[in-house]
Amino acid sequence: MRATCSVQVLRPFARYLARLGRDRDSWLARFGLTAAALDERDRRLPHAHAMALLRDAVVLSGDRAIGLRAARCEEPGDFDVMQYATANCASVGEALQLAARLLALAHDGIALELSVAPPLAVLQLRVRSDLAPPEPVAIEFLFAVLLAYGSRSVGHPTRPLRVELAHPAPLDRGPYEEAFREARFGAAANAMWVSAAALERPYRASDRSLLQILTRHADGLLQQLALPVASFADRTRAAITETLSAGAGAERVARRLAVSLRTLHRRLAEEGTSHGHLVDEVRRTQAMLHLGNSQLSIAEIAAMLGFAHPNGFHKAFKRWTHMTPAQYRECAATAQRGSLGL
Repeated sequence: MRATCSVQVLRPFARYLARLGRDRDSWLARFGLTAAALDERDRRLPHAHAMALLRDAVVLSGDRAIGLRAARCEEPGDFDVMQYATANCASVGEALQLAARLLALAHDGIALELSVAPPLAVLQLRVRSDLAPPEPVAIEFLFAVLLAYGSRSVGHPTRPLRVELAHPAPLDRGPYEEAFREARFGAAANAMWVSAAALERPYRASDRSLLQILTRHADGLLQQLALPVASFADRTRAAITETLSAGAGAERVARRLAVSLRTLHRRLAEEGTSHGHLVDEVRRTQAMLHLGNSQLSIAEIAAMLGFAHPNGFHKAFKRWTHMTPAQYRECAATAQRGSLGL
């Protein structure tokens, strides 16, 4: 099943291009769109077409950071029920969880996963394994627009502790540091890190009755999308998480999934990934979360992640983050003592 993107995602980009005096109409016409068409709630574009339009927007604007600029042009109602529902949540954490659940209304090939291990929390972006990676501007826009949502709802500007982006760094990092406090490029995954304490911050206009009405409506819209079942890579990732302390070896994971070892490797290859890559990905995320918990020693974390010896964990962690586990733990402690992020 091909992935699709709501045309509403393009509205802030169209607004920004118009403010720059660029030919917005010709930009949209490439795929048979008009400015009025962006208001059609049920209209969706194939993933490839949406990404092509965002590439064109970068060229047309001459602005590599257009995703950040477009997020500032986002207005109430641009993302319809998803935006209104999250605005009526009780807290930052509840809103992020709901945004992750409803994200398919904006793009059904991209998912968000919120993991919390005090004092830190991470919102990680995952892309369906059969899709070409989203344009960098799309990923930057998503994180920036979530921050814009949060700023409106808590009543003051918000920034995370840092954002990690898998794509290469631009020449000018200024706009990214302004928006994200710290931006790391060439990372192993696309993720936004905040303090776990920040997730408890209340929203100003929470309405539980309205939230229930909006989420029921949103769930109905999700059902209409007829979303595909979890990919084999997603199921494998879950099996790896469940067997991590035992090493998450390929044979063990294959048994967990009730497939042969050969089938495991073949199906992951068909989805453009591998058992080793997924183990690395899960270990990295879990390591960064557990290092924020001072009750666990580095040796204990290494064992939980299935490393035979702490030295192996040390080498892997430095490869993932260019920091030692001890250095990362100190950064987490600093975040807890000082700037909370959000």
